[in-house]
Amino acid sequence: MPADPYPRLTEVSTIADLPPQEWAALSAGASLYQTHGWLHWAEEYFDLPTRYVLAYDADGTLVGAVVTNLMTEVPTRFTTWYDPVNMFLAPHVDPAGAAERWFPVLLVGGCSGYHGELLLDARLDADAQAEVRRAILDRCRELAARWGARSTVFMYLPKEAAEEVCRSWGGTAPVVATSAEAVIPLDGGETDFADYLARFPSARRSKLRKEVDGFTAAGSRIGQHLLADVLTEVAPLLGAHQRKFGATITDEETGQYFALQDKYLGAGSVVFTDERDGRINGFTLCYAHGDTLYSRAAGFGPDAAPFAYFNLAVYAPIRHALATGRRAVALGAGSYQGKVLRGAQVHGLWSTVLPPHPLEPSWRDALTRPFPQAVEAGICKEGPPVNAF
Repeated sequence: MPADPYPRLTEVSTIADLPPQEWAALSAGASLYQTHGWLHWAEEYFDLPTRYVLAYDADGTLVGAVVTNLMTEVPTRFTTWYDPVNMFLAPHVDPAGAAERWFPVLLVGGCSGYHGELLLDARLDADAQAEVRRAILDRCRELAARWGARSTVFMYLPKEAAEEVCRSWGGTAPVVATSAEAVIPLDGGETDFADYLARFPSARRSKLRKEVDGFTAAGSRIGQHLLADVLTEVAPLLGAHQRKFGATITDEETGQYFALQDKYLGAGSVVFTDERDGRINGFTLCYAHGDTLYSRAAGFGPDAAPFAYFNLAVYAPIRHALATGRRAVALGAGSYQGKVLRGAQVHGLWSTVLPPHPLEPSWRDALTRPFPQAVEAGICKEGPPVNAF
C-alpha cells in the first residue's frame, strides 16, 4: 500500500469544531485576528459561508490552517475593504459591471481585521512548511471552484507572504500593494511613559507632553474599563464616527456589534475613555493578545477634550502596554504621519488575487497598481506599474 499523503487535509465550517487548545497551539505567535475568539466573532457577525482548511501530519497534529469565507454580495459596511472591486479596480478604472464578474469572491485568510495569515507549525522546516502551504492553497482553489467563486483573494499580508501565496498559485496571480499597519514597538527597555518619551528629540518630546497636558487641563481624565462595563456609552460614539465617514449604521447596530465582540473577546478588552463631569466623551477600544495591545475602534463626541485622540489612542495604550509587560501597540491602518511622529513603524500589507477570466485589459492594468492607502503609507509610489502578471 502507498504511504498516506502528507499532509492530510480536511475542512470544518466553524471554529467551534476545533478545540481551543489545539487552535491556540498552532496560532501561538500569530496576530489577534487568528485567535479562536476573534474568528468565532467574525463568523457570527458577518455570517458568511465559512470553511477552515486544516492540515494534519501523520500523527494527527494540526500543522497548518487557513480560514476562508465566501462573499456572495458586494458589502456595504465594515467588510468594504475586502471587496476586490472596491480595492483593486475602483481607484484606477471605471468599475461599472465588474461586480457581476468578480462575485462571489472567496476570501482566504480572514474577512476582518485587515491582517491575513495562513498558519503553519513553527516546528516544521522550510521545505515542510512549503509543502503544507501549497497543499492548503491548492485546496482553497478547489473550494473556490466548488462554491462557484468567480475570484479568489488573499488580502493584507506582508509582501514576502503574499509572494509565497502567489508562487503556490502558479506565479501568475498579481501581488498588489494594498495597505499598511502602524505599530509602536516597546522593546527598547522602556519601563514607563517617561522612558517612551525619552526616545524622541527634545522638541518632539515637548510637543507630546503638551498634548498630554492639554488633555488634562481641559478637566478630563482617562478611564480604563472592560468593554462590557461601558458598552452602552461607547456604542453611540462609534455610530456617530462611522456616520461621519458615510456609513449608514445606527447606534443600535453598533451596540450589537460591540455586544458580540464582548461575547467572544471581552475578557481581553481594554477601553480607554475621555471622562468629564460623569460623562464619557470619547473612547478607544483595544484588545490584549500575546505581547501586543491592538487598537480596534474609536469614537469622539463634540465635547471631547483637546488632544483626546492621541491621549486615548496612543498614550494610554502605551502606558497600559508597558504596565502589563507587552512589547508593542498596534495602531492599525491610516493616519500614518501622526502615528510615525509618535514612534510607530509602518509595515506594508499586500494582497494576491486570482481574478476572473477573461480579464478586461483595464482591469489587468489596475491590478498592477497600488491602492491609494499603500501610497499614503509610503510602502510604494503611485506611477508606473508596481508588478506585472
